[in-house]
Amino acid sequence: MREFINNQARTMLDSLYIGMIIMAMYDICRLFRRIIPHKRFIRDTEDIIFFTIAGFVVFSLVYSRNSGSVRGYIIIGVLMGMYIYYKSFGQFVVKFLGKYINKIINIILKKPFRKAIMSLRFIFGRIVAIYAKKLCKKEEKP
Repeated sequence: MREFINNQARTMLDSLYIGMIIMAMYDICRLFRRIIPHKRFIRDTEDIIFFTIAGFVVFSLVYSRNSGSVRGYIIIGVLMGMYIYYKSFGQFVVKFLGKYINKIINIILKKPFRKAIMSLRFIFGRIVAIYAKKLCKKEEKP
């Protein structure tokens, strides 16, 4: 009997852990969305794929621990794990990491890219101006 209760306790802890992992993975998806904006259809498709995978993960936990017998404490454990993660880390992860990742991307990619584009515009603008002057001089000669 004691082994049975220990097995259920381990299953409950595993379900809490799985719930936290599922929420952490969803926060990674949310960060990705914050960095690269998505259209609604793509976001909905990502959600469907994510929750299908999450369902398979929970099903594999249920199947490996209880031979496929769904127990309420497993579902409650997964939901509690998700809630614990959300209340402890989740509220801050997307907000702060998204903010800092956007700053890093802005420093690394956007500013040098803008400077390169401005330089190219200046160079091409000068080239066009030179050729425009030459064309105007050719038209004035006859």
